[in-house]
Amino acid sequence: MIKRRNFQNFYDNCTTAGATGSASFDGNSIIGSTSDDPFTTRTRLVVVSPRNGHKFIATQIVTGNTSKIPDFNNMHTRGLNDKGFAYTWSAAGPNPDIEPISSQAIGIPFYQFGQLLLSEADSVEDGIGLLESYPRAIHGNFLFADSVGEIALIEVSTHSLNIETRITDGWIGRTNHWISERMSKIGQIPQVTDSTEVRFERILTLMNERKSKVDSSFLEACFRDHSTLNDTGWSICAHGHTRNPNREGRGGTVSSEIILPSTGVMNYCYGWPCGGNVDYPEDQVYQDRSWGKYLSFDLEKLDAGEYVTVDGRLTPLAICYLAQRK
Repeated sequence: MIKRRNFQNFYDNCTTAGATGSASFDGNSIIGSTSDDPFTTRTRLVVVSPRNGHKFIATQIVTGNTSKIPDFNNMHTRGLNDKGFAYTWSAAGPNPDIEPISSQAIGIPFYQFGQLLLSEADSVEDGIGLLESYPRAIHGNFLFADSVGEIALIEVSTHSLNIETRITDGWIGRTNHWISERMSKIGQIPQVTDSTEVRFERILTLMNERKSKVDSSFLEACFRDHSTLNDTGWSICAHGHTRNPNREGRGGTVSSEIILPSTGVMNYCYGWPCGGNVDYPEDQVYQDRSWGKYLSFDLEKLDAGEYVTVDGRLTPLAICYLAQRK
């Protein structure tokens, strides 16, 4: 019998990946992720045009009627702006005995920082500068990309920060723990059987086998992957494979996104990318279905507003946009 530890020990099961230069299909940067959260949360797709800032398209976390509201509620957790800056994020956190977690820290919160990044950053350099400029009540693995082909992975805690990878040629894959020596000393250390470690090894394997020409189709296949599920109980694509008597403790993939900064396009999938059935639908009060496919949104052609609801329904704005593309 597979022994599982409490998933919340290692935050949410997001898996991120990206490539650029010779590792990318066209030499430009491409990044993507699964957005894995408690099933008491869902995502919606929005386009925002701030009065003073860049227009952006983003996935926004929305919590349902629950007693447990995550610190990242209402955060724009991954997105792309009209300057070609893009980012995605996977939760990771410090040992609270060493540094305060987000709810105990004084600084810019998740919701405000996500919007700040997308409305103000023009480049990877700008994004890093914003991380360094504010006291932070946030933590995680932040994956940045821009239209000139740079990508960077920044390990972020409330007091500490480390630019773990910054490249214009190559690929990257990360999950929900910090891997640098510096940040590992303050972070929670996973066991080999934990979800974050299982998925980390799997995304590295997939990206290394590909080596080059990483494109949207390849990342889609990565984010649909279940190959480790039977042996470990965990997989990159997750949609309620186990029963949990605590409904608020169940979690999995609530959406997935693939972003191409050089073309201004964000591909969005509501729910888990494989589109498979839920094993225990009665335990999933909110997130209980998936599109099983990605829809492409070109930011330049989008007006501000909501495009996909928390129920996975296309709004009139989205229907009109998609009809015009045909």
